[in-house]
Amino acid sequence: MRRDIIAYLQRKGEATGDAEDVVQEAFVRFHRAGHDLTAPDARPLLFVIARNIRNDRWKAAGRDSRRHIAEDIHDLDAGPRALASEERRADERLIGRQNLAAAAAVIRALPPRTREAFLLNRFESQTYRQIAQKLGVSVSMVEKYIAEALRQLKKSTED
Repeated sequence: MRRDIIAYLQRKGEATGDAEDVVQEAFVRFHRAGHDLTAPDARPLLFVIARNIRNDRWKAAGRDSRRHIAEDIHDLDAGPRALASEERRADERLIGRQNLAAAAAVIRALPPRTREAFLLNRFESQTYRQIAQKLGVSVSMVEKYIAEALRQLKKSTED
């Protein structure tokens, strides 16, 4: 699973060393949260955690570069508001974690073929054609699986 996540991150533009760091941190967060690697939702959850870590690092790098630019042009005279933080508040982070847990529960509840098609597409970036070949079904059937998964996820947010 580790190699799959590293490959996913590299496809998203991460350097090998950075991807390995992200995966390491993802596994640490996964275990700290009390999750089990043998659970059916472990793989997609690890992919989501890794993606979020990667995104957080990019945001932090952007903030750092903006901060250095501000220092370079002596923009600090405007006070602390000149460098407003883009960090999410604690309540927003909690809501994000609750939404992630709810989405994982919906994904776990999907029929096996629907769940597998959805996970292959969303977390392993496989095309509908690749998924169809892997599952031994038509591309049209894969489209139906993915549409059903998305319907269930959308329905869960409306409740």
